[in-house]
Amino acid sequence: MSFIGILILQFFALIIPGPDFLLVSRTGITGSKVAVCQVVAGICTGALIWMILSILGLHILFQTYPVVNQLVMLGGACYLIYLAYGIIKQSNLEIGNVAIQGQRYYLKGVMCNLSNPKAIIYFASVFSALPLGSDITNIILIIILLLVESFLCFVGLGILFSHSMIKRIYQQYTKKIDIVSAIIFIFFALLLLFKFLVSVDLG
Repeated sequence: MSFIGILILQFFALIIPGPDFLLVSRTGITGSKVAVCQVVAGICTGALIWMILSILGLHILFQTYPVVNQLVMLGGACYLIYLAYGIIKQSNLEIGNVAIQGQRYYLKGVMCNLSNPKAIIYFASVFSALPLGSDITNIILIIILLLVESFLCFVGLGILFSHSMIKRIYQQYTKKIDIVSAIIFIFFALLLLFKFLVSVDLG
């Protein structure tokens, strides 16, 4: 697969709503543009970690020792539940007060991305799609391109949701929107827990 093909694949992977997508959009609504950049930088850091681990062959370790993958899934599910709890806890805060906690956004982005162990399988498949005989320069180049694409797409998403009109809508329906956001995070957590239980049962 060509570089362009990989970037197109990555684009569609980014725009499919998931935990990262939800975290960025909610940060855009409740925080500042700086907070959005912090979250996205954290997500990209998490993605970089998964990329490096996939190149090092950690996905093979997951297949050889399923308990490692199970522990990552369990930890990821717990963190997504923690994010849902944080949303409910902050639902009574004004938008400005939530934005004060900007120093935590980067770590939230990192942990949210790392909560999804499927990422290592995805990136392993991406790198396996590179032309045979690709040298380290091509691998580094595609990593940079994927990170830049991810950063730009997610920052664009966050800025879109930071529009004053969307923030006004959020202020009118804060409780309902926060409850829906928390439920979605819990849904993704339950998916991970389900996969964890299935993998334990099969093991």
